[in-house]
Amino acid sequence: MKRLDHEIQHKWHVLLNNSQFGASSSDYQEWLYDAKTIADEVPRLAMLFGLERTGTLPKIHQQCSMSEPVPIIDNHLSCCIGRKCKECPYLSMLDNIECLPEQLDYIKAWTCATHILTEGAIHPTKFDDSEGYILTVGDRRFWDNVYSSLSQEI
Repeated sequence: MKRLDHEIQHKWHVLLNNSQFGASSSDYQEWLYDAKTIADEVPRLAMLFGLERTGTLPKIHQQCSMSEPVPIIDNHLSCCIGRKCKECPYLSMLDNIECLPEQLDYIKAWTCATHILTEGAIHPTKFDDSEGYILTVGDRRFWDNVYSSLSQEI
């Protein structure tokens, strides 16, 4: 399963923005945006699980081409709920399935995405998935640097 290209994702988002069932907030359907998000997140998560499984997550973080590369000592995956993926009991349980490693990456991706959507529906203010459902250590550094930069006074 490949990720949808950016142009299709954008068209989908614009369509949702322009057709939210009229002006009434009671007609607003957040789950339509969740569908768009999960369509991209599941292939991305499967790719990340594969990189972690094969030990090929990036070893260097570089914020931009003008910044110095910074080594990543222990790159791993963490979910937006706040758990290291290697420590998640739901994902660990799946390691007992007899299948190809690439299939297991997708099984874990769907499980993780569904868990996050379900938790978000039950506890809508408990966590923030706007940075992605799963982040590497480098992703976390990227977002922390962005927030730090935005919070500085001019």
